[in-house]
Amino acid sequence: MTDKVDAVPVALPSVESLTVEFKSDRNGYPDRELIEALTCLANTLGGELWLGVEDDGTPSGLHRKHSNTAHLAALIASQTHPSLTVTIRTYTINNVAVAKIIVPQSDTLVATNEGAYLQRRLKTDNTPECIHLTF
Repeated sequence: MTDKVDAVPVALPSVESLTVEFKSDRNGYPDRELIEALTCLANTLGGELWLGVEDDGTPSGLHRKHSNTAHLAALIASQTHPSLTVTIRTYTINNVAVAKIIVPQSDTLVATNEGAYLQRRLKTDNTPECIHLTF
């Protein structure tokens, strides 16, 4: 599901957490890495990935390749197994467009089409990371 640019003010989270991830999109964040980050969230508690936001929480904007949210949602569904259905909302913050990709917690493990299973956890300093699951 996708939405148009939302004129309603949005509260951008101040830090990353177990359920919040920021990804810079200045140079076009690689699709493979984006898919991995989204499956990581889905295989944990779900959450939101803010595309176009720097690690320090500064909005920097969406790259043109990710500005079509319908195409982005289709890409995510086609590159995950089972297909991951996300909700994407686009907001303008500080005069730049950012995308909030809402990821539901999955009832079954979601993999990338390349067969990677990832899960999110907190490191000892309380910062999040994605780890590969092995079976």
